[in-house]
This record gives sequence, structure tokens and C-alpha cells, in this order.
Amino acid sequence: MFKWKNLGLLLIVVGILLVSGCKREKETSGKIIARVDKKSLTIEDFLKQVPAQILIQTTAENRKLLLESWVANEIVYKDAVKNKFLEKPEVQEKVEQFKRQLLTSAYMQEILSKVQFVSDLEARSHFEKYKDDYNSIVEVSHISSDSRQQAEEILSELKKGVSFANLAKEYSTDNETADNKGYLGSFRRGELAAYPLFEGAVFKLKKSGEISDVVETEFGFDILKLHSRKKSPVSYENVSQSIIMGIRTQRFQKRSKEVVDSLKEVYSNEIFPEVLEQEMGIPSGSPDLPASFER
Repeated sequence: MFKWKNLGLLLIVVGILLVSGCKREKETSGKIIARVDKKSLTIEDFLKQVPAQILIQTTAENRKLLLESWVANEIVYKDAVKNKFLEKPEVQEKVEQFKRQLLTSAYMQEILSKVQFVSDLEARSHFEKYKDDYNSIVEVSHISSDSRQQAEEILSELKKGVSFANLAKEYSTDNETADNKGYLGSFRRGELAAYPLFEGAVFKLKKSGEISDVVETEFGFDILKLHSRKKSPVSYENVSQSIIMGIRTQRFQKRSKEVVDSLKEVYSNEIFPEVLEQEMGIPSGSPDLPASFER
């Protein structure tokens, strides 16, 4: 049976509870499982925030901890209100920011809920179309940049024979892989379904040693290097969930862009990145690459 063996996952659930609703005792018809003064938490409220299957899978000690977390949050909240903390300008500003984020998120979720269904037939068709990719494991490195111009300059150096590893270590904005000379590791299609642009670019590479052009992905502007591509057969059933997630992610991204683009036609909008750069004291353009590198 699955149990929470560390605090990380439990804290996610606690976070949900911290923003959950509660009722006055006189308005409550369900069984009360926690109370702070006249505020109460019922089992019905609790199960709306934390699915029963999760509660069943954890321990009695963790379930008690969730209730204690709710109580702690209510006590601190009451004391903050009592001390007129909400009246502080900096707190009011943060509350307003949170309200805007919550409203925006809820609005987009409502829109995207209409495109989230992916049929089994569609998922199977996708599997057949990219069957060779799903039956392969690729080993890849990458260099990521926030600037297309700099990425193009790096690609130019690579074409001259400069070491991919050296350039990745020096210039990649992906700090985790830069320290490892850009090395990402091995995976099959579907394991990076949350990043369809990046995954799609990876699986366009077919030959060991092949280096991609500059491609725009979820991480910026990337240059990819394929180290190896090995056959590793897999059944549709084993990858169906990742396929569904990938199709859904692509739909969400496409629909989100459509919504934002259509709203830009309704509401006037401008951005001034050059002003931001000037105010931050950052010179225009990307930093030049050194004339030579260790090969």
C-alpha cells in the first residue's frame, strides 16, 4: 500500500487545505472534524479538498496532521485579522495579485476543459503514426539559450567544429545540464509529453552525432545533439497515458494561444522590452562568443 514516506507530497495536500473553505457551526449539517472558535471543518468539506482514495492510502498519523494543519492555519488567520494585518498596503497588494492570478487561472481552466477529452482511437492513431519513435530510446544533449541570436552564433561555432560539450557548459541557460556539458540522458517518446515542442524536436534527429538547427521550445532556443538511438519495443498500453497527456498538452497550448491572440484584437496592448533592458542596465544584443574554444 502506498504511504507518504516524506513530507513533500503531504505538504501539497496541506497547501490545498490551507485555502479550503469552512463553515460556521450553526450552518453545518455534516460531522465536524475540526473547529476553531465558530469556524468548523466538516468531513464533507474535507473530502471536497482531499480525495478519499488519497486519505485511505495514507496513515492515521498523516490524516491527523492534515487536520492539525487546518487548525494552525485558521488560528494564524484569525490572529492576523485581529491585528489588522490585512489593512497593510503591501498585504492588500499581494491579495489583489493573488485574486487576479486565481481569476485568470479559473477562467482559462474553464475554456480549456472543453478540449481536454482525448479518445482512445485518437491516441492509438498517434501511436501508430510515431511507432518508430515510441519503439526507440534516444540519448541526447542540448544547449539552451534565451536569445535566438546567441543560439545561432553557438550553432555557427558548432559547424566550425567547436566542442558541443564546451559550448553547453559555457553558454547553456539550463543550469542543471550545463554542469554536465548539456547531457540530458536517455528517454523514449512520451516521457517528455509535458514538453511537446522539445520532444518533437528531439525525435526528428535520426543519426548518432546529428545536431539540430536552432529550434524554439518550451525552454527557449535549443540546439540538440543525438548521441544514440536504440530500438526498444513497447506496447501501446504501456505508453497510452503519456500519449493522451501529450495530445492534451498540445491542445491546451494551441487553444491558449488562440484565446490570447483573439483577446489581443479586443484589448489594446503594447510591450517595451527595450525600456526594460535599458532600465536594468543591460546592453542591447547578445554577448559575443569568444573567438576560439578548446576543441
